[in-house]
Amino acid sequence: MRHLFYIFYLPLLFQISPVKAEEYTQYCNGRYGFCVDYLTDLGRKPAPDNGDGVGFYDYGEFIMSVSGSNNVQDETLAEAMQERLADFDQVSYKKRGKNWLVLSGYQSSNILYIKVYLGKGSSNTLYLQYPKSLKKSYDAMVSRASRSFKAGNLNDSH
Repeated sequence: MRHLFYIFYLPLLFQISPVKAEEYTQYCNGRYGFCVDYLTDLGRKPAPDNGDGVGFYDYGEFIMSVSGSNNVQDETLAEAMQERLADFDQVSYKKRGKNWLVLSGYQSSNILYIKVYLGKGSSNTLYLQYPKSLKKSYDAMVSRASRSFKAGNLNDSH
């Protein structure tokens, strides 16, 4: 009976404070048409005049940028992957689909994640960088951004 008493009253022994749910909003690029969810608490860098994307940051050294560019060199997915591999000291994950690629790994003391959609006319890129030491803190935000990142019209130049 004594164990039941402790189990029943255990919640009363701890002060429970309400947990603030993380709030996300969606950024959609008017020029290239891609969209991504981002945490509303992130700072936002001024967008360039050409409207090709935007950058987000926090004070824990998290950086996220989303951008579009025209595929003027007629780059293939294999070429795009090879070019972006140079950004990594060590790649821990790489995958390629019909019109996309994902690379994840390490650059110095940071985790680096890059997702690219590529078409005949343009490409859309999601770039995430954050300290290895803060991986657990950023896992949910990184997962949300990577899953929500959707390409715009890749067939045309913009």
